[in-house]
Amino acid sequence: MLGVVIGALSYAYMIVQTAIGTGEGVSLTTFGLWAMLAWITVFTMIKQGANPAVPTIFGIGSTTTALVLVFKGRLFWTGMDTIIAILVVLCVLLWKTKGAKWAFVLSVLAAVIAGVPFIIMTWKTPACSPIIPNIGFLITNALAFISVKGWRLEDRLYCGINTVVCSLLVIPWFLQ
Repeated sequence: MLGVVIGALSYAYMIVQTAIGTGEGVSLTTFGLWAMLAWITVFTMIKQGANPAVPTIFGIGSTTTALVLVFKGRLFWTGMDTIIAILVVLCVLLWKTKGAKWAFVLSVLAAVIAGVPFIIMTWKTPACSPIIPNIGFLITNALAFISVKGWRLEDRLYCGINTVVCSLLVIPWFLQ
């Protein structure tokens, strides 16, 4: 529960910063696609009987960030957005043809792929990456990973992979 609260507060901080800032460096399409992946993860976890609390917070946060970016006029489309959009469609197709577990795995993988440019940017220029939300997201995912009682894929994959990704977003701050 503590992890979910930390995740919600981290996203709230990031949303406020995006709202009062210029929105530079963030895209409505990227956050919209991340939101879709988070919601696919939520619904596939529910279907498999796993706890979807953390991806639900990230789904709400990504959706809200996307809405803020609509008002900021930060609409642009990149090649990476095209790749993410294809992965979103593939997640839905997998869900319909192979079931929730495969859609869940692909949605987690797609979210990692979508985060690669952000990870690269953070390693090149740590100051351009929002450290406060990233630390909050790292704590959220680490606490979720530690608190899960079982070792099923659907219980551990999302928070485990995101702990690694968030670590890659936090470490550069301490190496500069």
